Amino acid sequence: MASMNSADIDLNLLRVLDALLETGSVVGAAARLHLSPPAVSRSLGRLRKVLDDPLFVRAGRELVPTELAKSLRGPTQAALGEALKILRPSMSSDPINLKRRFAIRADDSIIAVLALPLMERVQMAAPGVDIDFLRDDPNYVTQFRNGEIDFRIGVHAEEHRDTKSEILLTDRFVAIAHKDHLLAGHPLTSRRFADAHHVTVSPVGKRTGPIDVALAEIGMDRKHITTVTSFVVAAHLVATTDLVGSVPRTIAKTMARALPIVSLEIPLSLPTFDVCLTWHDRHSDDFAHQWLRAQIVDAVRDLG
Repeated sequence: MASMNSADIDLNLLRVLDALLETGSVVGAAARLHLSPPAVSRSLGRLRKVLDDPLFVRAGRELVPTELAKSLRGPTQAALGEALKILRPSMSSDPINLKRRFAIRADDSIIAVLALPLMERVQMAAPGVDIDFLRDDPNYVTQFRNGEIDFRIGVHAEEHRDTKSEILLTDRFVAIAHKDHLLAGHPLTSRRFADAHHVTVSPVGKRTGPIDVALAEIGMDRKHITTVTSFVVAAHLVATTDLVGSVPRTIAKTMARALPIVSLEIPLSLPTFDVCLTWHDRHSDDFAHQWLRAQIVDAVRDLG
C-alpha cells in the first residue's frame, strides 16, 4: 500500500468506494452519488493510487472487485456510519433537526392506507423530512443498491446478503360487500360466497388464486369473476355495485371508514401472509433511517 498523509484522506473517496462496491459500475455509482461518471472515475483513480491496488477489474460491462476491495466492504460501511454520527451529532437525539427526503416503494393499496397516518406522524415530529411514495417495482433490490430508494413495503420480501427485512404485520383475506348487500348481516356460507359475482385483484388479469384452490378442495368454484389492478379499485367497485371482493383485512378495515362497505369472514381455510419492510443494510445504523423505520412500524400497527 502506498504511503499517505492527511492530504490523501478524503471522506468522499469512501463514499465512492462504497457506491462502486454496491453497484458494480461507474455509471451506477455516479447515479447513486449524484455525480458525473468522469468524477467517479477520477476518484477511483485516486483510490487505486492510495491503496496500491486496481480495486476493480472489468468483466464485460461490469466492474468486478479485487480481493482487497471485497475485504474493504464492511470496514468502508462502518467508517461511513461512524463519520455520519460525528458530522451529524444533533440528529442522534432529536428528529426535529432532520432534513431529508426518503423514497418508499409499495403497492398502490398499501400507499393508499399508509400514506396519511405516516405523513401525520412525520410532519409532527420531523417537519424537515419529505417522502416520495413510489409504485412497487420488482427491481427494488437493484434500486436499493443504486441509492434510488430507501424502503420497500410489500409481501414476498427477497432475501439478500445486503438487505434487511422486518415483518410489519401478518394479514389475511376477508370478503367485502356493500353494507346493503344481500350477503351483509348474515354469516357467509361457502356456497353463497362461491355463487356471488366476484371482483378479484391481479395486476396481470389472473383470475384464480388461493381462494379458488380452497373452493376446489370442497368441490366448488367461482363462476363470475371481474379482475382489477388494485385493492383500492376493488373496494370502490364493491361500494357502488353488488360485487363481492376479497381483500386483505387491514385494507378492508381502512377503506370501510370512507366507503359504505362491510367485511365478512370467508368460510374457507386460507393462508395468511406477511407484509414486510425492507431496506439496504448500509442504512441499518443510520439514525434517520432508524427513526423513519420506527414511524412506519408504528403507523402500520395502528392500522391493524
